[in-house]
Amino acid sequence: MIFHSSYGIDLGTDTIKICDKNEKNFLCEKNMIAIRDKVNVIALGQKAFEMYEKTPMNVEAGSPMTGGAIADVKNAELVLTGLLKRCGGVFTGHPEIFMSVPTESSEVEKRAYYNVLNVRIRAKKVNLIDKGLADAIGIGMPVLEPEGNMVVNIGADTTEISVISDGKIIVGKMLKFGGRRLDEEICTMVRRRYNLHIGMKTSEYLKKSLAYLIRGEDREAAVYGINTISGLPRQEVIPALPVSAAILEAVDEILESLKNTLERTPPQLLEDIRRSGIYITGGVSEIPNLAEYFYKGVGIPVYNVVEPAFSTIRGLVRIMNQDELQKLTYSMKDFTGNTI
Repeated sequence: MIFHSSYGIDLGTDTIKICDKNEKNFLCEKNMIAIRDKVNVIALGQKAFEMYEKTPMNVEAGSPMTGGAIADVKNAELVLTGLLKRCGGVFTGHPEIFMSVPTESSEVEKRAYYNVLNVRIRAKKVNLIDKGLADAIGIGMPVLEPEGNMVVNIGADTTEISVISDGKIIVGKMLKFGGRRLDEEICTMVRRRYNLHIGMKTSEYLKKSLAYLIRGEDREAAVYGINTISGLPRQEVIPALPVSAAILEAVDEILESLKNTLERTPPQLLEDIRRSGIYITGGVSEIPNLAEYFYKGVGIPVYNVVEPAFSTIRGLVRIMNQDELQKLTYSMKDFTGNTI
């Protein structure tokens, strides 16, 4: 088996999603790599994630990305090459790639994406598109129409707020934090309140199991960690209320940025958004009542979407299959000539 002619790639800090144009091959894996003795790759994707926080001293497991940008080009290349092979078979072809990139990425950051795919993986062609546009297309928004639409993607390491009209992001804001910041806040709360040190996996589990906004069930979860006083393993039962309180400051920062973006939105587009509402996507958007919390803060209806973690890759598939939407993509050559 060889590659299909076109692949869409949603390269997130936490997760990589890859899908071919015909939706026959789809892959969703953790963006992780495990390396022994700094040179030997022993695991990629989900297998590397399972080793995370459990490795011996001579094994490092982590993501080649941070803050929504490629931090380690070599490891990003290794992860992408390995996962592309899993998704499409033997890596013998040179596919055309459609990749979403953070809207406010610098030229240097975008060049890193481009180089990994074009120079190192030797893709036939690399088409980049701003993540906010890909999200909106995946949700089903009429992005080519001259009317205002608004989408908020809360990812692992970034939060992107986009006002879209006529195929362009008119007003945008990117925050350099997302779900992992919430995990860190929960981790800090557990350490201070219960004298228990837990890992980021456990913190994420508490977030997904217990966190809510406005109101929620009076639930609790038992977790294991290390007693910060005795240094011994201990189990603790954590209730939902302190977990939910721990994430509130970060959520309020997103809400304030949402308000500021609306204030900068042209009045005619703002009127459209008031009618159509704001759509939130990304894995964090699944926290119960988050949409209602934002609605109370901005006074505009806020809606969840189906399978929010897959909005971007759905958008990329639609772009690959519609010539009109492909006009919204660009190449680094558009900015730097043919020197890349």
